[in-house]
Amino acid sequence: MNTNQQLLEAIVSFANINENISALILIGSQARLEKYADQYSDIDLIMVVNNPEYFLSSNEWLEDIGSPHISFIEPTIGGEKEKRVMFDNALDVDFVIISQEHAQNAIQRNEIIGILHNGYKILVNKQNLTIPPLINPPGQSYAVPSEDTFTNLVNDFWYHAVWTTKKFLRQELWSAKFCVDSYMKWKLLWMIEQYEHVKHGQSYNTWYSGRFIDSWVDADIKDRLCKTFAHYENADMISSLFETMDLFRNLAIQVAEGYGFEYPSHADEYATNWVRKKLTNHL
Repeated sequence: MNTNQQLLEAIVSFANINENISALILIGSQARLEKYADQYSDIDLIMVVNNPEYFLSSNEWLEDIGSPHISFIEPTIGGEKEKRVMFDNALDVDFVIISQEHAQNAIQRNEIIGILHNGYKILVNKQNLTIPPLINPPGQSYAVPSEDTFTNLVNDFWYHAVWTTKKFLRQELWSAKFCVDSYMKWKLLWMIEQYEHVKHGQSYNTWYSGRFIDSWVDADIKDRLCKTFAHYENADMISSLFETMDLFRNLAIQVAEGYGFEYPSHADEYATNWVRKKLTNHL
């Protein structure tokens, strides 16, 4: 199998004849209504089965589809487990494997809708699994966060600016870099998304987890992002921390104004003063 289409056809054929599989739903880039899949896209599937543990723990069934070379298990964003598999020609498939009962409950509680809102296709449906109309179809507004959510995230960010500085001062560079270039960046990304919603409207598509950020983020933010990531080197890491703090502050203040929230200025001022006092001489 040399293409995603050929691999997908093999998976559908396997699911149709396997009595332990009741439904197969295509999600992700292969089913999206925009930002279509390309030759490097993977195949994302929800596979509803009678015995999830077997399909998660065994690789035997994969041999009935093709030639698996790498496979492992990891949690999904929604808290499920998925089996990620790489077949010939580096074609990769993510199987989110759940039981029939779990699938029905997730549909009834609308938990599955968030996964499907960018598009889906039901490829196999032996038990008449019914998915209601999408509650959040593409183009519908993102929810405005609560002020408590905003305040908590801002305080979380400034707390970790101090935490990162302590790690740096103790020469724990790995921990410091991981925090500024990973943990704090997720907080920055959330604030970037909120800024774009404030500026362009709640229906402005910011996707998720930074996907396609170069296509939806404002040009000035994109330019500043280049300075927020560091090499594994003292002065560069400190500089990137300051750049991350400055960009976050600028965006968070505008988001607070746009949503009518109070910006936690004391947390910002306390953390910034402490960090600058400790790190200025290290630049």
